[in-house]
Formats: sequence, C-alpha cells, structure tokens
Amino acid sequence: MRSYVWGALLVVLLGLVAVPPAEAARRAKPYDFDGNGHPDLVVGAPGLQVNGQPAGGVVVLPASATGMSQDEKVITQSSRGVPGASEAGDEFGRSIASGDFNRDGYADLAIGAPGETSAKALHVGAVTVVYGSAHGLGTKHARRLRISTRDVYEANFGTSLVAADFDRDGFADLAVGSPGAAPAVRDEFFQPSGTVSVFGGGRKGLSRAAHLVLRGDRDASDGDMRFGERIAAGDLDLDGDVDLVVASDGFADSGDDSMPGSLSYCLNGRSGPRGCARLAYGVGWAGPSSVLVANVWGSERPEIVLAKPVGFDDDEGHVTVLRLKGSKRFTVAEARSMNGFDVGLPGTGDWAARLGASVDAGDVDRDGYADLVMGAPGANDGRGRVLVARGGADGPRSTGNEAYSQDSPGVPNAGESQDYFGSSVTLLDHDQDGRLDLTVGAPGENGSGAITTLRGAGDGFTAAGSRTFDLRSLGYEHPEEAGFGGSLGHR
Repeated sequence: MRSYVWGALLVVLLGLVAVPPAEAARRAKPYDFDGNGHPDLVVGAPGLQVNGQPAGGVVVLPASATGMSQDEKVITQSSRGVPGASEAGDEFGRSIASGDFNRDGYADLAIGAPGETSAKALHVGAVTVVYGSAHGLGTKHARRLRISTRDVYEANFGTSLVAADFDRDGFADLAVGSPGAAPAVRDEFFQPSGTVSVFGGGRKGLSRAAHLVLRGDRDASDGDMRFGERIAAGDLDLDGDVDLVVASDGFADSGDDSMPGSLSYCLNGRSGPRGCARLAYGVGWAGPSSVLVANVWGSERPEIVLAKPVGFDDDEGHVTVLRLKGSKRFTVAEARSMNGFDVGLPGTGDWAARLGASVDAGDVDRDGYADLVMGAPGANDGRGRVLVARGGADGPRSTGNEAYSQDSPGVPNAGESQDYFGSSVTLLDHDQDGRLDLTVGAPGENGSGAITTLRGAGDGFTAAGSRTFDLRSLGYEHPEEAGFGGSLGHR
C-alpha cells in the first residue's frame, strides 16, 4: 500500500515537472498586461518631451469592467530598466504591438522607435519590449531588439510591428518592418528596399536575434521600395496558421519622381513565413498608411484592406478592400476602392480629406461581418472625423453608415482646425461587455494631442459617457507637440 501511494505521488510530481509553467499558462489576450481579462489602452506620443528632448513615449491606461482608468503608466527610454536613452527624434512610440511573448498569462508590449540613432548609424531604429505581470507592465526587465543586418543606415527598424504566433509553438512572435534597410541600386542611386524581421517568442520572451528576415523583390528596375512600411497578419490560405501581409511604400508624387508601391503576402511554413509573393504593384499602391486582414464580406476567406490617405489629384484618400482567389498562389479577384461618398456619407469641401490615414476593423454591430472604421484627419480644415463602413454579404455597405467627430452630439470638446481627429483609431473591448469600444486619436489637439473613447452600444457606438484624455489631464508636465494619440495599440 505504501509503495502504491509513493508511486502515485511520484507520477504526479513528474507530471508537474514535465510541463513548464510558461507553457502551461493560458496565453493572454493582447494588451491584457495584468491578466485581469481586460485589454488596456496604449497611446503613443512619439514627440513627447523627455529631459528636454522630443524623444517620444507611450502612455498605458488600465482597463476594467468600469472602463478606462486615469491611473496611467508612462514609459520612455528614460524609464528605469529601459535600454538606451531618450534622444531627440527617436520617435519612441511611433508603432505599437502586443502579444504574450513568454506565455506567462500576461500580455507584453513592443514599442517601435524608428528614429533611434546608434553610434554607427543614423536612424537605424530599435524596438523595446516590456513584459507584463500581475502588477501590469514593469520596465525592470525590458529588452531592446535591433536589426540583424549590416545595412543599418536609416533602416528605420520598428516602423511597423505586428504580433502573432507565426511558428505555431504557442508563443506570440513579433514581426518588425525596416523599410529603409537593404538598399538596392536603382537608376544609379541606392534606394531602400526594406526588410521584415521575425523574432520568435519563448519561455524567456522574445529572442534577441531574428530567426527569419524577409525581403521583397530587389530587381533594379521594378523592385519593391521600402518593403515593410506597413505589415499585418491573418490566415489567408485557411490552413489555420497566421500569414504575413507586407506593403511597400514606394514614393507617391504627381511628377516624374513617383516610385511604385506594392502589396505582398508571405504564407506560413513550419517555422514561420516561407517567403513572399507580390500581389499588386504600381504607383497607385504607393504611400500606404494602413494594411490589415479582415472579413468584411463574411465569406470563408478574409480580405486584405489597404488604405492610402493621399491620392495623385487630391487629398481625399481611399481605402481599398481586396478579395483574393487561389489556394497557395493568390491573385486579386476584386478590388473595391472607397472614398467617403462610396460609403454613403455625403458632404462638402474637404469633409473626407486624408481618408484612410488610420483604419481598423471589427464586428461592431455583431452581425458576423467585419466593419471598417476609417479616420479622415484632414476633414473640415484639419478638424477631422471618423467614418464607419458596415460590412455585409456584398462587401462594404453604402447605406446605414455613420461618422463621428468632436462636433458630434455628446462627444467632449469641439473640433478645431488642425486637431487632426482620426489620425489613429483602434477597436478593443476594454470593459468586456461583448461590444467593441472605439478610441480615436487627435494628435494636434491643443498643440499636444488627445484621445477620445466611445463605448460600444447597440449596433454601434454611443457618445453618452464618452471621455477625452490628454497629457495635461494626466498630470504630465511636458505636453507641447508630443503627438499624443498619434498612434494607438490595436489588434
């Protein structure tokens, strides 16, 4: 009997040892830094004054069942434990992503500083990773990621970020765009080709070295220029794995200096994306501001959404939804491009200027179709507005849509020239009531920036109880030209 008891106890103990705690833990949802089940709000202020220098920072607003708290946490490169130093032009907080990189049940935060300069290279860029805990984000064990190539001059590593489990090991990984890296010779000049680096997650967090570096087409005559300017993740081939989508910036201009942009997809393999194939190429694809994967049509395969806030002949901006066809090699089955009039919201003047400067997608009305939320920060002399285009069986709808601005009834403050309301948008269910909440950035508000949150209600959003946060209300003493709200953490 005694032998049986000890044998059973030994089996239990061995079972406990065989499963590392990090692997056994529930993987946290993005932005749930303290594990309370509520995603927190992360606001970038890439021009924030730190020690007298416009170096940048991020502000984290904790969330709970009652909504957002003003018990904020400000993280800069001068925060204790954060590698590096705050320097002018770092743009710390220009890009933001979140995932549970060490799978300990607490989400972690990746912060891009594409303007970071090293002793050897100008604007090489850097990414800082801050890990979550039961007490939220703690900077004591923050890490810095750098580009793993010698082509570092003005690489702008950290311009774009996306977190997802690319290698299917249960840990979130991080893809980082460096659109200025890997220059190629074109027209007798070196032009930035760009790279995307993938850093693998594990029990100790993200690896310091990229295990995969992706490049676009480097052909001297028609190669990709600034590959990695925008990146997104989603399951394009419906095999259950996460694939990568990469947009190249090119150079959009009405003269002879225009350079084509491109859109590529990188299907997942056993250890991550295997390589990239071009989906679209041309001057009309240059200058993307956002790219994401969403299911607007509600069909089995999701679509790719690409936004351009400026066109050749005007500054109205367009958002294009691409439906794909094929299995492992895709082509565009349909490309539907929208401006403000196409979503059934008529107006006058520059009412939809720079539409698509920011875009997010989610099922706002819970009907099974992803809806598009699109910022138009140049609207109405820079006052700005946000347009919501509903998804449906026939794609984005042209009726039943709505727009929000700081002049909408119930929204705090009033729209002023150069507020640029709509420069950033994000959809997250902060109070976990089953409805997505909308946060909108206005980085020009009162010279330093502000954000406005609207709670999800019914089949959309309600201005009742909406709130505005700015640096002054949060007690920060150096608000001027901080660009608070210039970026927001989104899924």
